Amino acid sequence: MNGKLRCAICLLVAMASAAPAGEKLELSVVPVPVRSYRLLSMTMDDDGYIWAGSTHQVIHRYDPRTADVKNIPLPYPSAAASCVCVGDKVYVLGQQYAKLIIYHRETEKFQQVDYPSPKPNVWYATPLVDGRHMYFFDRGHVGLIKWDTLTDTGKPISYPYNPAIVGAGLYGYVQYEPRDNALYVSSATIEDPGGGYKFHGFARLDLKTERFTGHYPFPADDAGLQPYTDHKTTLFRPITQAGKIAPFDFQQKRWCKFIDVPGHSTLFGFMGGPTVHNGRYYFSLSTYDGDSIGCDGKPYHFCNAIAQFDPVSRKFEFLTLDRKGAYHQIAYTLSARGHFYASGSNILEADGSLVRDRKGEVLFWQTQKLNPQKRK
Repeated sequence: MNGKLRCAICLLVAMASAAPAGEKLELSVVPVPVRSYRLLSMTMDDDGYIWAGSTHQVIHRYDPRTADVKNIPLPYPSAAASCVCVGDKVYVLGQQYAKLIIYHRETEKFQQVDYPSPKPNVWYATPLVDGRHMYFFDRGHVGLIKWDTLTDTGKPISYPYNPAIVGAGLYGYVQYEPRDNALYVSSATIEDPGGGYKFHGFARLDLKTERFTGHYPFPADDAGLQPYTDHKTTLFRPITQAGKIAPFDFQQKRWCKFIDVPGHSTLFGFMGGPTVHNGRYYFSLSTYDGDSIGCDGKPYHFCNAIAQFDPVSRKFEFLTLDRKGAYHQIAYTLSARGHFYASGSNILEADGSLVRDRKGEVLFWQTQKLNPQKRK
């Protein structure tokens, strides 16, 4: 076993045994008849089904109550970075695919509609913010798109700050914050090879007035910053490759002292997310550290563990999916109807190597218990 990986596992076990007392997620493993290198972003529809995207021109409908899966091929040459459920519709975001794809659950028909962007590059969306609208981050040209789910039309929203939030090598997202009735728009750019990501900061869009009310540049470091004082008014944003979390108090409008995440550079090199579930924050982990070889000495990949952060105790716990004869990389998580879900794909080859792009056996890792009597 690679020395770094052995150290990471030992560290993980030590941290788990020293985890703070309190409610702990009890996760069940549910294998499903799907093979994929990894499923992508997912949401739950009104009937309790989970819809997950993929890179292989298919969307997956998974029933977490019975483990039944329905695989639905896309009739268009598109990936499915996200599936976003709104009523009868499943919105499929196709990254650089030119149109927004909509699947109608009742009729089982697809349609395509235009984005208000000449060259869209859309990966993620907010949930509904008012029962009708959601927002896209368009990396390709526009920046921010307000989408009307009743008329299925989009409205571009001008971004007034520098640097601009669109352009080559840009990564970004739009985060809906109901506690502040606002969207927080952020972007990061890829620096020179090996330089990693450079995060530029937050811009706040007030949903009542639909106007930007401020831009909060990301600090170069946390020298002189004070710790956060109220988790109820604080956002927790990962500094993806630094092994830290940057809290931002949206009420006081200030960045707070960074939080060190244990295990950086041994267990993981990159953090994604978070997903918020029952007041705790869950971050995906990857061995990526700016190079093709990750922190474990192998080609980089998502880890078989996720980090849990409790903003009240300010403690971390690492949840590990340890399966004999398998290594499931976990990339996307979901909190829905009081339950927590994660999808994992086995990337372990028979010779013991980890192959990130292997179409491996897929499973769901969830707090919801199966009810075999409801199985179709």
